[in-house]
Amino acid sequence: MRAAERKKVLVGIMLIGFILIATVVMTALAAELRHENNILIKQNEALQGEVDTLSVKIKSANNIDHLESVAKRDLGMVYPTPDECVYITENDAPEQNFAAVLRREAYAGS
Repeated sequence: MRAAERKKVLVGIMLIGFILIATVVMTALAAELRHENNILIKQNEALQGEVDTLSVKIKSANNIDHLESVAKRDLGMVYPTPDECVYITENDAPEQNFAAVLRREAYAGS
């Protein structure tokens, strides 16, 4: 073999070696990225679970029955009796009990 042919073979072998090393490095980087992605997916699933739990808690806390029980139990609030309501004019007074109207309106939206 001549020197020129040896040089071509050596360059070819070096090129193939470089390509193989680059392939190994790229595979390792891809595996590392896949691992990081899997970790982020697990964290995202955990956070989504917390969001779902908090959504349920918010819905239950905003439930009209819950609000009414907290108002009565913790704040001592009660619906007014008809004689406890004051109206500016006689025309402002509802035909029915004001507390019953309030209760019906509150539960109509739920």
